[in-house]
Amino acid sequence: MNEKMMKILGGIIAGFVIFIIIIFLISSCSGGHYTYEKLEEKMLKVAKDYYEHNEKELPTQDKDQKVYTLKKMISDGKIDELEELFDNEDIKCDGSVTVSNNNGYYSYSPYLTCGKDYRTKYLYEKIIEDALVESGVGLYEDGDKYIMKGEVLNNYIKYKDKLYRIIRINDDNSIRVIEAEGIPSITWDDRYNETAKFTNGINEYILNNQVSSRLKEALDNYYTDSKYANVWTDELKGYVQTQTLCIGKRSKTDTTKDGSTECSVKLENQVLGTLAVYEYLQASLDSSCSDTLDKNCRNYNWLGTISKTIWTITGEAETSDHAYSIYRKPNSIGCKTKYYVNAVFNLTDKTIYVSGTGTEQDPYIFK
Repeated sequence: MNEKMMKILGGIIAGFVIFIIIIFLISSCSGGHYTYEKLEEKMLKVAKDYYEHNEKELPTQDKDQKVYTLKKMISDGKIDELEELFDNEDIKCDGSVTVSNNNGYYSYSPYLTCGKDYRTKYLYEKIIEDALVESGVGLYEDGDKYIMKGEVLNNYIKYKDKLYRIIRINDDNSIRVIEAEGIPSITWDDRYNETAKFTNGINEYILNNQVSSRLKEALDNYYTDSKYANVWTDELKGYVQTQTLCIGKRSKTDTTKDGSTECSVKLENQVLGTLAVYEYLQASLDSSCSDTLDKNCRNYNWLGTISKTIWTITGEAETSDHAYSIYRKPNSIGCKTKYYVNAVFNLTDKTIYVSGTGTEQDPYIFK
């Protein structure tokens, strides 16, 4: 065989080898190559399909949950044996999908753990991992909850095009957040006040469990009105827990920061609220922050950097027609004044972290 033929034959063999390698790589990257993320997605699809065809099995009461385990999905024939999926006899995984009823809306949260190789991370876990501190700016452990203190810059969450900021992680691991941008021109109340003899409003968030303030009406409307459907999608509503609002009135000289004053009066089973004054005070790292109107409380306080005046949910105890707004610090103002309302709500502990570091440019994204 001459040299020319040898080169041609060598080229053919080399080309064939390269072709085999390319086919192998394509096969390895194709749908047949299973990943933990794909298994999570499959679990989620199986659970949604199951409850779509078995609606009577859905949790019926607010905050009730149902769990569909990975083991049951496999035994039901909905997912292949893991050894077959991953082509690995030694693989060990455990998982489930939790279906939660939040005020009549449903969230589906897959959870998967595969030894040291993979584990689903809940958003509250990621926040604690990233932000927990013992001094300086960050997330502080406070009993059975965690509070954002100081001029924090990494407490942003994004859903669709809206930004929210983390206030704290509650004792049930739900995440309390406030809108970065609220709805403008809302009065706390504008009714005629018999005591003040003027239409300056009445600073009762809800009176005798029957008559709502304009503030409460605005928040309820914000959640239910179809014109805000792009904000309060059914998907987001599935992750928003009902909460107990602390609606007690507060004196200008009150020095409490633990919520005991505001939480002396509670309103249960609410979806949206606004900030209570004690929550603003808790966010300050200034040890000189003493009472409701103390200017020192705006120091080292991310809530003191909000650029617009916003209403709190807290009425003033000394009068019947004033409530507290916040611009840099709390201020007592007539209820008929129009300010922004930034809704405050709780995201369920089953909210799953997807990406982000919590900054405004790279906010946390949840599934």
